[in-house]
Amino acid sequence: MTFDELLMLLRSNDNFLLVSHADPDGDALGSEYALCQILRSLGKKVTILNADRGSHRYLFFDEEKLITSLEEGTKVPPDLNRKILVLLDTSDYQHTGLARSEIIPLAGQVLIIDHHEALRPPPAPFYIDNTAAATCQIVFELAQALKVKIELPMAKALFMGLVFDTGSFIYSKTSARTFEIAKDLVLAGVKPKEIHAQLYETIEPQRMKLLAKVQSTLTLTYQDRIAYQILTQVMLQESGAEADDAVNFIDYPLKCQTVLVSLFLKEVAPGQYRCSLRSKDNINVANIALKYGGGGHQNAAGFACPVMPLEKLKEMLIRLLEDLLSTGR
Repeated sequence: MTFDELLMLLRSNDNFLLVSHADPDGDALGSEYALCQILRSLGKKVTILNADRGSHRYLFFDEEKLITSLEEGTKVPPDLNRKILVLLDTSDYQHTGLARSEIIPLAGQVLIIDHHEALRPPPAPFYIDNTAAATCQIVFELAQALKVKIELPMAKALFMGLVFDTGSFIYSKTSARTFEIAKDLVLAGVKPKEIHAQLYETIEPQRMKLLAKVQSTLTLTYQDRIAYQILTQVMLQESGAEADDAVNFIDYPLKCQTVLVSLFLKEVAPGQYRCSLRSKDNINVANIALKYGGGGHQNAAGFACPVMPLEKLKEMLIRLLEDLLSTGR
């Protein structure tokens, strides 16, 4: 689908449901909220319904509480079969959690808008721009093309998505256009310091306790070029924190001059882990994520780990990273 065809579809339909991936992050929630406001300004009926609730850290702009979830008890709209379901920030139904079985099959039509490279042919009509730094960047372009004025709450949501998915404007997909959009959002009233503080500088006591526990597992290996950390369910219980309180813990090891790859293992259920990877320079950690049904970007990727004892899992992943650093593949 071309950008013009996407515009035509949005203009010619009047009833939408917006959905994103499981555990929605800053880009997912920001793009949902912004697209919702764009469509509402055009007189459309719009609902946002995800499988999982978003972290309060990413919802400071949503004063109307437009973003809802199955986790919070929101029901699937009875007229979903007459709606266009827009899936944002992923092109893979497997990454949508309960939405895969409870929401998507009931939709009259599905449309995908994403900026990640698709691992497999998308299961529905799609617009994917894998040169965009964030899905929020695509949604900003939609607002411009549809001549919708970007009010301050929408500007905050879009700026947050850009900050989140570019690692504060340092990841490889950050382009001159990304900075141009950021400038326009600042001109719309966004204060970058406030957005950064909401995402990364507001630290509750339980988050600080969790950080101490996670960093006690921090280990450097392979000539100090690989770092790994582990977050367990017990750590969450003992600290009183939530899993999304650890959102940027993975980035800390990359501040070390020698570390090229940071590995973060998060226990999502007893004995089940999710792996997140971050890297510097041209080290493509997405190649590893793709092997296990995950995805992401060259310098930021993740996937659900195969079930095995933690020590064996660590050994396997470190071996994969060593191979990546030694061969580039």
